[in-house]
Amino acid sequence: MDIGKIGKYNLICFTDEGAALMKRLGYLLGESDAKEKSLEIEKISDAKTWTKDVFLKGNVLIFIGAMGIAVRMIAPYIKDKKEDPAVIVLDEKGQFVIPVLSGHIGGGVQAARMIAELLGANPVITTATDVRGVFAIDTFAAQNDLYIEDMTKAKEYTARLLEGEKPKYKISYKTPEGEELQLTCRCIVVGIGCKKGTDGKALKEFVLRCLEKSGISPHAVTAVTSIDIKKDEKALRDLASFFEVSFETYSAKTLMEQQGEFDSSDFVRSITGTDNVCERAVIAYGCKELLVKKIAENGMTFAAGMIENICFDPN
Repeated sequence: MDIGKIGKYNLICFTDEGAALMKRLGYLLGESDAKEKSLEIEKISDAKTWTKDVFLKGNVLIFIGAMGIAVRMIAPYIKDKKEDPAVIVLDEKGQFVIPVLSGHIGGGVQAARMIAELLGANPVITTATDVRGVFAIDTFAAQNDLYIEDMTKAKEYTARLLEGEKPKYKISYKTPEGEELQLTCRCIVVGIGCKKGTDGKALKEFVLRCLEKSGISPHAVTAVTSIDIKKDEKALRDLASFFEVSFETYSAKTLMEQQGEFDSSDFVRSITGTDNVCERAVIAYGCKELLVKKIAENGMTFAAGMIENICFDPN
């Protein structure tokens, strides 16, 4: 068996003919995207281990061979459509390209169509919305970096569309309310200040309480910010990992250069060099104003802002 990797694409084949197709596809993928490098190929003896290792959100798995092999390989690792990666199967002659898993949220259908175009193959699409040419809410969410708060409501929304209805949905950063399907936009920047050695669990619980109190969905968080002397603070790094977002820090000088009305503390300035960490860090990231001013608890501080008003309702 041969495996290959190019960017987010992880390929595996089981025959010499499949290997030839893999090399051809790898070249075409590299040519189609200047950011991609050449295909890296190696031989393996254990397809199950390879599948387990690459079955990660954001990856695209491409099996060149029988559909049954791919299904058996991925079966133990399938969780749900929010977390599963896109999985695509190609026959070794490159005639058909079939998205098997995570066609919408994972981008499987889009990737299959792109690969089919590169190879001159036929994309085999079976999802109802794609077959009927109906708006796919999960594809729309994935393409616009929106989080589907309730998959049950999303399925109900799609079912009503397929029945000819025109259901509504909303896009917001707020805590979901009511029966309407909500897509949450990732536009909230949180600024955090904390003492050295702050407990990670305590910080996470504090931030979640602050978000809940402020009526903000935790899925709306797009960045965690603080002062640069906290860049290695484990609790802050773990917080960013929990939200699956970047952790950005700024110097005291940069923070003090920010314009606005901030909750000033001489004590904080004597320790850090700036009179406020959480609020100023939010503005330093690029927010024009604070959505939530400083909340303090047990040596931890929280503030939040919105990077831009991208929460709109296109219905």
